[in-house]
Amino acid sequence: MSRKRSKGRRTPPARMRDYRIEAQLREEPDLHKLAQVIIGLAMQRAKAERDAQEPGHPNAGARPDDPVE
Repeated sequence: MSRKRSKGRRTPPARMRDYRIEAQLREEPDLHKLAQVIIGLAMQRAKAERDAQEPGHPNAGARPDDPVE
């Protein structure tokens, strides 16, 4: 009887088997880059939430490209 592999850990594809990831400790963290990543994630999440809302929904709110009154 053969068993199917679970969806857990699998062997990476051949093109990825030779890669090695190394982390280097820095004396000071790159806070500017970290802030850019966090802001980018927040903007993606806000856009996804806006896109998911229906335009006629009462809580839809203004879009950033709408004119200011």
